[in-house]
Amino acid sequence: MKRMLRFAIIGAALVVVAIGGIASYAQFRLLAAQTGVNVTFEHQGQTREYRLHVPEGLESGEPVPLLVFLHGGGGNARVASVMGFSKLADREKFIVVYPNAIDKHWNDGRDSPMFADQDREVDDVDFIMQVVDRVCQKHPIDANRIFAAGVSNGGFMTQRLAMEKPETFSAVAVCIATMGEAISKRFDPALPVSVLYLNGTEDLLVPYDGGPVGKGLGPRLNRVEGNPIAPRGRAIGTDDAVELWVDRNKTAAEPTVKKLADKNQEDGSHIEYYQWAGGQRGTVVGLYKVVGGGHTLPGSRQYYPVKVIGRPNQDAQGTELVWDFLIQHPRQPKPSSTE
Repeated sequence: MKRMLRFAIIGAALVVVAIGGIASYAQFRLLAAQTGVNVTFEHQGQTREYRLHVPEGLESGEPVPLLVFLHGGGGNARVASVMGFSKLADREKFIVVYPNAIDKHWNDGRDSPMFADQDREVDDVDFIMQVVDRVCQKHPIDANRIFAAGVSNGGFMTQRLAMEKPETFSAVAVCIATMGEAISKRFDPALPVSVLYLNGTEDLLVPYDGGPVGKGLGPRLNRVEGNPIAPRGRAIGTDDAVELWVDRNKTAAEPTVKKLADKNQEDGSHIEYYQWAGGQRGTVVGLYKVVGGGHTLPGSRQYYPVKVIGRPNQDAQGTELVWDFLIQHPRQPKPSSTE
């Protein structure tokens, strides 16, 4: 009986972690040591925190890129810090910061009935901007290479940052997420931003073609009085989000297309890369379309049943794909008036 109870508790915990999407002990190997140091400060009457990872061996005073990486719903900064970006930072010599959401949820612009009170009261955009300011004050950051990336709920939040703070972020990566339907209606970024989407066509939590978010979790985990259809909000389709940025950045109307090597033919998926180039100030829009892939980054484990999240692709490492895009496609600095 005790053993059955233990399994039930573990199963419930994994479901809670999977609600926002990507956060998972099994997937991100939380038995490994978390990276970075924890920092706290007061923001709008609440104690907020983030983890900061600064590689050893950075040249003194030499400006380096900064990556803001946002965890998924149900996760936290500790989860995010063991996903692999800290190792990449050590190798590629950039600083990475992992902000922590309140109650494991970002106010990402979906206007989710399930998180209505928090979405009304918590200004995560301002919090993240203050995190960026604090890091820039203490470390030599290249202002032209400040990037943001996130998964699931964190991916939706990354999308919001690109829309509302394009003067700060020159390139972003939106992973296993698109754009909240509510926030899409006020899409009007003041500047072009290079944007990458990395989404699976068989994602059961954030549908590739848009619709209610989290529907695959079933009715027991989606109970919100008066909102039986989309308690976690709705998302527009990936292709629709791409089109918005293609139009905004004024890129080429048609993409170049490349199919990545199908290294693992047993995972039931393959990756296609679409790129719309030639945008204003050198911006591009990219899409890694994981055909047959689920609610996971490529290279991840099967952290929850296929019927809930779909299958993980094993042909590439998602963290590598994200960083390669960001570092190759920052928005070009605005020419000075003397040039």
